[in-house]
Amino acid sequence: MNTIDARLRRMLAGLDVREGFETRVMQRIAARVAHAGASGADLKAQFERRRELVRRRLRRESWSNGITIVGIGAAAGALVSRYSAEIVQWATASDSVATLDPLLVIGVTLAVLAAAVWPFVRKAPPS
Repeated sequence: MNTIDARLRRMLAGLDVREGFETRVMQRIAARVAHAGASGADLKAQFERRRELVRRRLRRESWSNGITIVGIGAAAGALVSRYSAEIVQWATASDSVATLDPLLVIGVTLAVLAAAVWPFVRKAPPS
């Protein structure tokens, strides 16, 4: 434990924790901006452009993810509808389970897919 304390002390020894830390940081940032020759309006415009680019990229990704999820759901629904008789035979092989209706199996599959997609739909960024 002593070696960890010593390592942490060495690592954190150079931190500036005096009063007015935020003011000094802002002064350093302003000095770098002045040195780079960019005005505040230019920096704000750059920030807004980058923000818009990120927003567009996230919107594209959310649409792409949504389309992928819908495609997987459609494929799963097609497989369930195609093999519903086999699924029913497999599910009722033990005779302890009542005969399942193929439409019920499809409905349950769609409900499970909707429950899986719901968190992604809620997190989608507003348009």
